[in-house]
Amino acid sequence: MQKIPHIVILGGGTGSYVVASGLNSMPVKISMLLTMVDDGGSNQTLRDEFGLLPTSGIRQSIVALSENQTILRELFTYRFHQGGKHLKGMTFGNLFMAAMADIMGSQKKGIEETCRLLQVKGDIIPVSYDDVRLVATYEDGNQVVGEHHIDEPSHDGKLKITNLETKPEAKLSPEAKQALLTADLIILGPGDFYTNTIANLIIDGLVETLKKSKAKILFISNLMTKYGETYNFTAKDFFKDLIKYLPLESIDYVLINNNTDFPKGVLPLYKEEESIPVKDDLKPSDLNNHVKLVRADVLSRFIPNKTKGDDLKRSMIRHDPDRLANVIMKLLKK
Repeated sequence: MQKIPHIVILGGGTGSYVVASGLNSMPVKISMLLTMVDDGGSNQTLRDEFGLLPTSGIRQSIVALSENQTILRELFTYRFHQGGKHLKGMTFGNLFMAAMADIMGSQKKGIEETCRLLQVKGDIIPVSYDDVRLVATYEDGNQVVGEHHIDEPSHDGKLKITNLETKPEAKLSPEAKQALLTADLIILGPGDFYTNTIANLIIDGLVETLKKSKAKILFISNLMTKYGETYNFTAKDFFKDLIKYLPLESIDYVLINNNTDFPKGVLPLYKEEESIPVKDDLKPSDLNNHVKLVRADVLSRFIPNKTKGDDLKRSMIRHDPDRLANVIMKLLKK
């Protein structure tokens, strides 16, 4: 009997949701390893009021991999657009998981039971259960504490991040370690480059585990730059910063979108936020002829609708789940 390929998606947020959504219909086993450092919006309430680690990334992942087609799945994505400051903007799914953690006696068991109820195909695993904050050091020497303050800066967002760490130190969860060691393919990105992708690589024990894993590693480059994290970055800049945290010899593939026909009317909105398309300037020589450069049309033609009560900034230009999945499956067969 042929072994089903095991794919680990290492990230968080919308980018990981998009990758998982496309792969969900493919003949693969999926494990999603998620950052647990989000401290903005409803996640701040979960941390401050309930003493829980953030669950928004977990909620998105559950929806991406859920085979439950009842009203519960739709209810899980419902976002309150009325009520006081702690309720408005909160999703039913986040409140549901907060209640489940209390009923089950721990957040870990609460996540497991929620996955069972939503008939999740695959595993959803926090990369660490430690309660930590991200700390970014910028080229001017200043530090910013907190994922939300890095992601939506009040400081000069044109400055480059020179170092990212967690305080206190976060340790890799045993379940995450096991998933990485048994994977056939590990996917990094797309998503907020520092607060999702690099935020995982700085977890104590993670890079060491990647080195031990026999899995191929794929990095999916972002479509757009981001003020506060990757201002005016090109594809080469993304890769140069990536290998500061993950050795080049550990990376097998870099996937870059080669379709620049973006949805009409969207780029001017990004320009207002000082965000531009990522220029593809990577060459095989930049990768020391070790990493295979893959270019493909993986751009979504659709602009997602924003739900009521959602005050956070969301990406409008996204990768296409099905196009991504097709490229990933081809890489698996090589």
